[in-house]
Amino acid sequence: MGLGPTEVVILTGAGNGIGLAITKGLLKSAKVAHIVAVDLQTRQLEILEKDSAGRLHILQGDVTQNKTNEHAVQLAVEKGGQINSIILNAAVVRPIGPLATLALDDWKKTFDVNFFSSIDLIQQALPELRKVNGNILMTTTRVCWSPTESWTCYASTKAVVNYFCSCLPLEEPQVRSIAISPGAVATENMAGITKDPGFSKNISQFLQDLELSGKLLSPDQPAAAFVKLVEDGVSEEFNGKSVNWDQVLGIGKTQTWRQS
Repeated sequence: MGLGPTEVVILTGAGNGIGLAITKGLLKSAKVAHIVAVDLQTRQLEILEKDSAGRLHILQGDVTQNKTNEHAVQLAVEKGGQINSIILNAAVVRPIGPLATLALDDWKKTFDVNFFSSIDLIQQALPELRKVNGNILMTTTRVCWSPTESWTCYASTKAVVNYFCSCLPLEEPQVRSIAISPGAVATENMAGITKDPGFSKNISQFLQDLELSGKLLSPDQPAAAFVKLVEDGVSEEFNGKSVNWDQVLGIGKTQTWRQS
């Protein structure tokens, strides 16, 4: 007989888009015992919670606030007795526009959400992750793999995430880390930015063409990569790497950040 579900997961940015798809995937997994889902928007999570058999625990809060991350760690340990994986998915894509037009405070707010909130949660969860040789999964983007315009702030935050991920194996050998790019996904967030006036004409046209092409991914597709990593753990091959979602599932061309 199997031991039943054992994995305890903290997921930020769980309430919509890719995060919500990851939540649904984790709930379907026979290996996942408890999920602490963190977001400011919890309406969709509350619907899932009703049929989760006590496995989904919602924490409404701002990840840039230390108390939110502290509570997430406490809740995971209280409900599951351990923390096997944390998924750092909370992010914002704005401000959008040329450097000269963007306020410094807006840059700082974006870095707070996209990077510094992750540092805080990692630091708080590390003692538990070390005990079980746990996993740190981060959402990144291929936007930062090459120079871009208009999206410089967002791309810069994710480039920092990629570098940080590459350093973690050196400092925390008991923990595995990976940054996953989900690709261009059909989410409300994506729909809301394609016509943002801050984009240059070239970027705006590219995004609109992509939306009309029908090539946007379903959120379920990249979400499956995150679920697989929770179930199986981050392999040595991917430890510290920034990769595409399809590489995790074994269906994509091998390419990692810092490769052309």
